[in-house]
Amino acid sequence: MVLPRHALGEGALMGMAHPELVHLIPLLPCIVGLAMLLYARRRRQAAEALGEAGLVRRLSAADLTAAPNRRILLVTLAALMLGAAIVGPLWGVDTEAGAEGNADVVLVLDASGSMRVRDLTPDRLEVEKRTARELLARLQGARVGLAIFAGRGYAMSPLTTDFSALQLYIDGLSPDLVTQGGSSLSDAIVQSLGLLAGARGDAPSGAMVVLTDGDALEERDDVLRAVNVARRAGVSVSTVGIGTPAGGQVPDVDPMTGKQVGWKHEPTGEVATSRLGAPLLQEIAKRTGGVYADASRPGAAAAVAAAARSVPARSRRTATGGAPGNRYAWFAGVALLLLAIDALLPEEPGRRRPRAEVAS
Repeated sequence: MVLPRHALGEGALMGMAHPELVHLIPLLPCIVGLAMLLYARRRRQAAEALGEAGLVRRLSAADLTAAPNRRILLVTLAALMLGAAIVGPLWGVDTEAGAEGNADVVLVLDASGSMRVRDLTPDRLEVEKRTARELLARLQGARVGLAIFAGRGYAMSPLTTDFSALQLYIDGLSPDLVTQGGSSLSDAIVQSLGLLAGARGDAPSGAMVVLTDGDALEERDDVLRAVNVARRAGVSVSTVGIGTPAGGQVPDVDPMTGKQVGWKHEPTGEVATSRLGAPLLQEIAKRTGGVYADASRPGAAAAVAAAARSVPARSRRTATGGAPGNRYAWFAGVALLLLAIDALLPEEPGRRRPRAEVAS
């Protein structure tokens, strides 16, 4: 057995690496305990079916009609320890952690109505989905979160390594998902910084990749103000421009039927035209140390993925200068020890049931 490198008692409990799995701590021992009770009942019934209790006991190593209380206790406690190991208790300080691995990345996808423009083939939305899928493929090993935006930003998924769930979000991306029309890139950046901060209120850390046509319906200063917040936090923002400088007319699609019923119009009555806002996206990337790529050109996803991977991994530093240590190995070790004890000890003698009770 490989012993953990760090003592369990260093420092205080600081949280869990996977708080979303905390329900497994009570659930696993309950399931295992119930299974053990059913096993004991089944074993007793089988022993009684074999014949006279005294004869069965002489033929077996133990009293099969007695409840294996010690085994039930050991296995249930082992399940409890495994549940604790799965959530990853953060305990004490690990001075060696924090500098290795991949940086956290949040993908920010544009779900505004202008993504239906067909100045790219077949339209901007499909190009965005294709680019996002390629990014996921190139970000294997990193924790990736997902946010979308139109008139406001929406945090769709926290940081995760479960890319299959992110794929589902990307496949279903549509302007119909958002209730507030428009294109608020600044709110999307703020929402994404919250995802990079994590659940424990840490400072944002990692990288952001924004896929959009850059046709923001807000003041440029509002966008750059949010970008400056990201820059001060040390978060790089790479951008992928989707569209063409010439642009195209914005389709008006019936959300109930999914069919185009005409074209969007400006308040002046003119047909709305959306164009790629490359200068703004280039400025965002320049200010934060990211890169800008045009989605219509080969290698766009590779370029922004490389930029995101170049960001140092999240460093969950504590006030003492180290990082919270994941002590899962101690709990997993105790679980294995309990199971080993159960396997090595002889069958407990147990409490023999009265002969009269067995005979009945």
